Amino acid sequence: MEINRNAIRIINGMEHKVTTADGLDRCQINTRLHYLNVEMDKLKAKQARLIACRDAIDRECERMEQAENCDNLFEQMFG
Repeated sequence: MEINRNAIRIINGMEHKVTTADGLDRCQINTRLHYLNVEMDKLKAKQARLIACRDAIDRECERMEQAENCDNLFEQMFG
């Protein structure tokens, strides 16, 4: 990681010397972290939806007393 204590940034039309890490100032880092958090929230929502779908299938298999058929589906497909 490269630290530069004298990077020039223009803020409100004025030049300022700021510290950067790998070419990113603190504001840029925070913006990227925010973007990553938003993307992680989307992935967590997709994960929760897939888990709910899987659980619904498991409940349906149990309800229809065909759990062994559902459990063996993976083996039938890839075994």
